[in-house]
Amino acid sequence: MMLSRIADSLFWIARYMERAEDTARILDVNYHMVLESYQSYRLRWHPLIIITGEQELFFQHYQEATAPAVIEFLGFRPDNPDSIVQCVSKARENARTIRDRISREMWEDINGLYHQVLAFRMDDEIAAGPHRFCNAIKFGCHRFHGVSDATLPHDEGWQFLQAGRSLERAEMTARIVDVEYHNLVEHPESPAPPDNHQWMAVLKSVAAYEVYRRQYHTQIEPEKVAELLMLSPHHPRSIRFSVAALQSSLRAISGTGAHAYANEGERLTGKLHDSLTYSRISEIFERGLHAYLTDVQKTCRAIGGQIAHTYFYYSAAA
Repeated sequence: MMLSRIADSLFWIARYMERAEDTARILDVNYHMVLESYQSYRLRWHPLIIITGEQELFFQHYQEATAPAVIEFLGFRPDNPDSIVQCVSKARENARTIRDRISREMWEDINGLYHQVLAFRMDDEIAAGPHRFCNAIKFGCHRFHGVSDATLPHDEGWQFLQAGRSLERAEMTARIVDVEYHNLVEHPESPAPPDNHQWMAVLKSVAAYEVYRRQYHTQIEPEKVAELLMLSPHHPRSIRFSVAALQSSLRAISGTGAHAYANEGERLTGKLHDSLTYSRISEIFERGLHAYLTDVQKTCRAIGGQIAHTYFYYSAAA
């Protein structure tokens, strides 16, 4: 069994890297869709703040969710703990503390990304648009996971990396579907139906636009978008796929077989996976999409807490 400190660092390296990539995706997609949409584009900037869960902090510093304000806040602001720069910095710091337990290539890659990120000048990226900055983050995160898969033994440590990435990804996709569906369908700013640009933005935020086109062969429909992003067993950013990957990693760590669980985190993960596997999208809509996705997010947070309790915390002395 590896030391809890090492497991904790690996788990959070993956979570921070995934958080940085996810934030870069929604920032970049939203910026370009605002530029490209010929109609009034309602997927503007405020929903991005809601997705990241930092509304209170944002409005302590800004009066309005404008493009420059959101790019600064989500990309660069040092007192936003979930800004891209802060996430990369925290991932790099966690990696630094366990350099002797990760491969040299992993350290060099994440350290290189950290210095690349610091070289970006915020004012220049706001003026030119965040595409170059966001691309560096997205491909830097892809490269890091590729290097990790190729150079780190696929033992407990690697499984903690996979668990962290999968849990973060499941929660982020749940937030995106919840916020954007509410914003575009349930409470739109105008009675006109949203144009395809808006749903393209949602799909592109989770790298699912091409997948949607291949799978459904139809005009983009909100219910089908929700079905793909929530229940697809094959798309790597769907909630179901991510929870299945999390379950697999947790079972590998504990040595638990199928149809069993060794701790509360595994039980919650299995329960959530069964719900996503056996539910139909029509049933979820009948029960209420927002309520269902709120429960998914709460369960993800509870799973994270249980993983920490089981593997990362030392028991207090009696």
